[in-house]
Amino acid sequence: MAKVIVNGKEKEGTILRDVVKDEFYKEGGNIVIIKGTKKEAKVTRKFLIKTNKGNISIAITEDNKTAEFFLNNYKRFVKKVRWVSGFDVAFGPTRIDLKVSDKEKVFNRWDVLLSLSGLDKDEGHLIFITKKTSGIYGLEEPKIGRVIGGKWVIDKLELKDYIIDIEPISEEKELVDYIVTTDLNTKLEDGWRIITYFEAEFFSEPQATEHCLAIMEDNEFEINEYTNTFIANTSLKGLKVEEGNLIDRDRGCITVRNFGEGEGKVFIYKESRSSSLSHTVVGRVKKGMELVDLSTSGFLTVKTIPERLCSIGLTVDEAIEMFKKYEIEVEVEGDGIVVEQEPEYTLNVLKEKKVKLKAIDKSKVITIELYEDRAPITSWYFRKTTGLTTKRVGKLHVYFKHKDIIMFKGNPEYAKGLLPENTPKDKVKALEIGVSNMVSRYKGMIGVRLSDHDKFGPTGESFEKTNIVGRVVENWELLKNVKSGEDVYILLKKS
Repeated sequence: MAKVIVNGKEKEGTILRDVVKDEFYKEGGNIVIIKGTKKEAKVTRKFLIKTNKGNISIAITEDNKTAEFFLNNYKRFVKKVRWVSGFDVAFGPTRIDLKVSDKEKVFNRWDVLLSLSGLDKDEGHLIFITKKTSGIYGLEEPKIGRVIGGKWVIDKLELKDYIIDIEPISEEKELVDYIVTTDLNTKLEDGWRIITYFEAEFFSEPQATEHCLAIMEDNEFEINEYTNTFIANTSLKGLKVEEGNLIDRDRGCITVRNFGEGEGKVFIYKESRSSSLSHTVVGRVKKGMELVDLSTSGFLTVKTIPERLCSIGLTVDEAIEMFKKYEIEVEVEGDGIVVEQEPEYTLNVLKEKKVKLKAIDKSKVITIELYEDRAPITSWYFRKTTGLTTKRVGKLHVYFKHKDIIMFKGNPEYAKGLLPENTPKDKVKALEIGVSNMVSRYKGMIGVRLSDHDKFGPTGESFEKTNIVGRVVENWELLKNVKSGEDVYILLKKS
């Protein structure tokens, strides 16, 4: 029997399964085993700036040519204070051989920059921002890092003061002897430290947090991308996410990309980075950072604080039981399965301490099958439009009904990339679900036919303009009586 530490607790066992059986862990997830550590000195991207008034510490957080110039030439900036203004302090001058730019930039308090005064390469300065400001600093990417210590020193600097020396900060780095495994039959050795899960705590931006909680709802965080700086999950890439909480992305921070390429991706940072307009910070890793640091693929077991409080798709009894744990007051309209919840987002439910639910009998919910393999792009569009990306029950709004066609509202924003796929050949079968593709001026419209047709698809379009995305498999009779302006609730067929 080997004595080991599992999630901070002493245990004994022969194989890994013996010591993780009672731990928070989802089988198949990565487990980190740290066999031992040793320390060595390492020069980091941090610098100690010694002045006659005291020491200032900075971290080089940027990966650009300006930061590279400083890293290679930091001794050039052992200079006097050149100016002190209401929003910055400058040391210089020295020559900076970088491309000149007259673009205005915005900087936050305690950002560290290099600048070219008057766009003159011989008038280079090391700048400390003391108040959020915008201005022309003469370089394409002036920012090199952040002040991490000695801010009080900067506040006391005057024109007569000066830098005595600039030195890289040497730190001890732990070299870890470890393995990442999913094999529960791994034989144990004395002294091993074992981590089976990480804890993610969420604290801001309700909609962006719900986005993350939906990804982690089954206590899994799948790694789709890996770099030295972060791991990322791309399963909800393409979903719109609110902007907000644009603070620095410190080590352990959890963020959601809120616009641009990769919108909807969720990141967990292993190294600190400065704030970004495209990243909403929603939470942080509270425990088990070793799993994030050392895993490069697979999935991680995650415990979220709070757990997701989304009752949609649960029975009324299941929903009430879930909210009861958090002392949430529940008001229910109807019976059966929950199809609507207000407030919708977990953080808002916890804040208001009450929730309203709408439930209907399961016989009033249509079950569908999506053709994920034949129409993957359209299936993803359909999921986004109906809410089935993050909810167990989706919703379609009836646009109009004409004879055997029922048309539903689409989403023009999400419909931009709807290329033709799985277009009909000879006929469209009754109860197949169609989406108008980019060939149509009405791209993104969703429709269902109640009878076969050999010329036009479920949205009334010709076949080349129609993507067949799935079919209705249960409770299709409900479609006979729907009216314009009503909502139709849908479930996905279980595979």
